[in-house]
Amino acid sequence: MSDQDSPRYAERLFPAPVDHGIAREDRAAATVRSGTDTEAGAHENELWYQGSGRIGEKAVESIVIYPPTHGMATQGDPFEPVKIGLLIDMDLGQLLADTIDPIILAVEDALNEGVYDRPVEIVTVDARGLPRENYLKVHHGYQKLVDAGCVVVIGPFISDNSVNLCDKVNETGVACIGWTGTTRFAGEYCFTVANGDIPTEGAMAADWCFQNGYQKVGFFWEQGSSGDLYSDFFRDYARRYGLEIIKEVCLGPNPRNFQQQLETMRDQGAQTIVYMGYGYSTFHFAKAFKALDWDPPRFMGTAFMFYSNSNAWAEGLEGWHGVDQLGEDGANPNYEAMMERFEARFGRTSRNVVVALSYDSARAALHGIAGARIATPKEVKLGLEKIKWMPCTNGGPGCYITFAEYDHRGYKGDFLTIRELRGGDLHFRGYHRPQWPSNTGSPLLKQS
Repeated sequence: MSDQDSPRYAERLFPAPVDHGIAREDRAAATVRSGTDTEAGAHENELWYQGSGRIGEKAVESIVIYPPTHGMATQGDPFEPVKIGLLIDMDLGQLLADTIDPIILAVEDALNEGVYDRPVEIVTVDARGLPRENYLKVHHGYQKLVDAGCVVVIGPFISDNSVNLCDKVNETGVACIGWTGTTRFAGEYCFTVANGDIPTEGAMAADWCFQNGYQKVGFFWEQGSSGDLYSDFFRDYARRYGLEIIKEVCLGPNPRNFQQQLETMRDQGAQTIVYMGYGYSTFHFAKAFKALDWDPPRFMGTAFMFYSNSNAWAEGLEGWHGVDQLGEDGANPNYEAMMERFEARFGRTSRNVVVALSYDSARAALHGIAGARIATPKEVKLGLEKIKWMPCTNGGPGCYITFAEYDHRGYKGDFLTIRELRGGDLHFRGYHRPQWPSNTGSPLLKQS
């Protein structure tokens, strides 16, 4: 028989699953101590609300977590882990460890509870995109996670990237659990465990002005995928509350004449400043307020939560009220218990909103996998839609996650709060619980 006639034998197209040999009988076990390259004990934060990671740290690309065996031995070959993708689309500063470690904890907690009985792999891609970098980077990052076999992806985080990626997510059919607050990230495979709610934030700003008696407002907003959502909803609710926007400024990426704009607002009698945007202008505000020796009451959207990103961000946000998602201190038992487990697991305390967001997002992803008939993206999407009243670590004690067939916006209840950064401390100023003007004896009623 010639070589030409010799049979060809099929080799494995893909390598066989590998058992890392770390599974424990009594609890879930991970292949890493934590999710970044920062050494144990090197995490630190100057203030309790700041991120505890290290600027420039890198994420572990692949982390495998095994469920507890409880004395059971598998038959035959090991099971390949089901993959959850993590799409990092922004510079997280001091928050990378506070993003990944809660995901590890959430998966371990769920496996310890018996929610799922197979190993889980967290696959991370760092693909930073808009508004500071190129739009294609996020596309390539998401596609890499799809090609790696992830059945659900956590991220993107930024609204611009979410809107940019929306069609691709729905076309490829791998569910994304985004942190975006925009309502334009929508479709069959677009879910959110949102870091805010952009239209609502505009309404919150107007309500805050009204409730505090500020009638004349200087208003800044930024160009971008959600700029008109911020501005349209703020203007609409300002009209409802009888507020006067004495000057409005649309900011570009590198705003000009910033101090002059604020000075004009002050001279025209602005009682308060409202800013709705990405947060990159925060430093310009701080510099201008200092130069003008002006410290007006001021309110901003969820960019306020950049106080955790770096110590410099926190300094720039001094004096602002803003939209937050941490509930009243000590009020949410799910958050407090999770933080105890977090400290025991990772040896540090980091009480910022990103820890809660990551934990809730990973819980949703894992419960979506557990609710699927089989571990395919379409079935996981259906599994996510089965989630009802999932306990949340974010927000107040009445915050929960619910999805349904035509409702992919997860957080419900008290998931938006108001805090003020003043004197280097972060003060809780209430939940967003608006009332009818009729309840308050509003002067608007006397005008009708």
